[in-house]
Amino acid sequence: MSVQKQDHPSIKVAIPGVSGVGKSTLFEKLIRRENAKWIFLYDHKDGDLARRFKVRPCFDVESLNAATEAGGVVIYNPGKEFPGAPAEGFEFFCRYVWAVKSVLKGKKIFGSDELDALVDERSKPDALCVILDQGRTFQIDCFFIAQAMNAVHNQVRKQFTEIFAMRQGDDNGIAWLDGKFPKGIDWENLPCGVFHYKNLLTGHYEKGGKPFIPKNASRDLRGL
Repeated sequence: MSVQKQDHPSIKVAIPGVSGVGKSTLFEKLIRRENAKWIFLYDHKDGDLARRFKVRPCFDVESLNAATEAGGVVIYNPGKEFPGAPAEGFEFFCRYVWAVKSVLKGKKIFGSDELDALVDERSKPDALCVILDQGRTFQIDCFFIAQAMNAVHNQVRKQFTEIFAMRQGDDNGIAWLDGKFPKGIDWENLPCGVFHYKNLLTGHYEKGGKPFIPKNASRDLRGL
């Protein structure tokens, strides 16, 4: 059994923003810089994370066990065991990670894209909340992408320690961010790649990122 670490810092990162503004690229950079021994990622979005991290996805418990034993990036795709039911697959994966965490010594990361498509604001996601509530003891850090934070259950939202907020397209999502960030940010018109960062534990705030033009932008926007 892994040694419990009461002094492991709580790291629970959210990256909210509309599609196509660079959330996945930022997500990958943040996770890679952590240098964790295990990276557990839920890949319900057409294998995007498997391609990004260049690993073969797992589709069942047998392959999950083999990948976990090997260490490194462990990606679970729910397409075979939970076809058309990504939320159910996510609950299974949460329970799997929590079941194996005690025999894995060292830093671990748990994450997913489109969190608001997996847990909603109405039903408390118990399996995820266990990881968020108690994961620090077992050196589990969490990283999630979402379209809008207001669409995520409050028991999940309140756990986040860091926010990298990119362009927004939802008034309710903007209202939630306005309660955390300095006033006056034009959330609907942030350039692609630009984010506003807030550490909710320390209060540290800064603006970061590098503007870019999306590959699928119109010819006029790209200046062609």
